[in-house]
Amino acid sequence: MGHIVAAGQEALAVMSIRIAVSDPLPVFRRGVMATLDGDGRRVDEPDDLLAWAQAGQPAAVLLTLGSAADWALLARLVEAEPGLLVIAVLDPADEETYVKALSAGAAGAVPRGARPEAVRQVFEAAVRGTSLLPVEVVRALVARVAGGRPTGGPSGREIDWLRRLAQGVTVSQLADEVGYSERAMFRQLSDLYAKLHVRNRMEALMYGRERGWL
Repeated sequence: MGHIVAAGQEALAVMSIRIAVSDPLPVFRRGVMATLDGDGRRVDEPDDLLAWAQAGQPAAVLLTLGSAADWALLARLVEAEPGLLVIAVLDPADEETYVKALSAGAAGAVPRGARPEAVRQVFEAAVRGTSLLPVEVVRALVARVAGGRPTGGPSGREIDWLRRLAQGVTVSQLADEVGYSERAMFRQLSDLYAKLHVRNRMEALMYGRERGWL
């Protein structure tokens, strides 16, 4: 996936910034910590991330967003500490999730399955005041600023959702398959229907069949 560098906020010194990692799996946390540790930097895994962020010194957090609670924590962090750099670790890491995280206030984002070097690059870019983003995400953000929702066609992942629905899978079953809550899955499908300019599932499936997706 190609990337573009976009200018961001005023740069911070990589050496002096405090770093925290928040992820439900200890093994993953320790792996990220090992990736970012070094050159005198200290990486923490605080139990109370909000309290840690409010210590008053420049700080950055790598926060995995995989559940509704994680997204709520992102909102609280951004609201409580506007200067905090939050790098969203996305699971899943599709275009819509990137846009959602950045719109919610994340300074950067990286897939949870990214290589250690990619994680380091995204982190260091955010600290320098820039952002490494997939080109597709930049286009989606530009489209949103220009006039609301992205105007491009559905992603491969969204077409897979339509195929599963066409096979008779329920929204609840689809949510389990892709790792969303049922409520989040309904929201994702609603966004997809809006992107396709259709009103409901039946119209979306008809639209997909007309274009040979299903």
